Amino acid sequence: MADIFEEVEEGLRQDRLTGLWKKYGIFAYIAAALLIGGVAFNEYRQVQAANTVEENASRLEAALVEVDARNYESAAAQLTELIDDDIAPAKIAAHYLAGVRLDGNGDAAAAADVLTASVGDLEDPTEKLALIKAAYLQADTLTRSELEGILSPLKSGDGPFAALATELVAAKALQDGDIEFARREFNFLRLAQNAPPGVVTRAQQALAALPPISAEVETTPVEDAADVPTEPVADDTTEETPE
Repeated sequence: MADIFEEVEEGLRQDRLTGLWKKYGIFAYIAAALLIGGVAFNEYRQVQAANTVEENASRLEAALVEVDARNYESAAAQLTELIDDDIAPAKIAAHYLAGVRLDGNGDAAAAADVLTASVGDLEDPTEKLALIKAAYLQADTLTRSELEGILSPLKSGDGPFAALATELVAAKALQDGDIEFARREFNFLRLAQNAPPGVVTRAQQALAALPPISAEVETTPVEDAADVPTEPVADDTTEETPE
């Protein structure tokens, strides 16, 4: 008897499952289709992105051929198209376009604008390098506070880019005549562990060229000669009387 009851209960469970499947099974098919379709679409996007990157790499190489041939207008047009695509190697293309604007057109401001426009969240090292380059191109036209504002995202960090930013601000301070600030920053770079060797060497050279720190010597102010009383000068000559 127990076996009969178990068979009946099993049959009822199967009937319920069959009913549920008929009622909701379409959703399982839809979910499976979406999953398979999503994976396929993701694979397609990856393939397309890889193809685009490879194509853009060829376009970048063609643009650099134009740069080497000094066909700056043609090179600039090709590099601009790459940058507008915003797909690798667009960030690298921005550096080359800045070089074209600077070397080919002699326009430092336009080169700085190209580099600044390529700076995003500074997660990419090419963006950090672009920010440093743009700051160098504008250093002569900016105040020290403006320069520090531009470079603050790099100076607040650590590593070679922070050292380069500190070096540029120190050089600007030296240009402005703030020798003590420059000395302090160059001393920091001289001892910094993460500073590139070139930065350390330049910091040492800058410190050697700075005037030595001299103690303040108190001096007695010299009175104005007009205010100093003069003593009468005795006349040693005696008047001779005739005999």
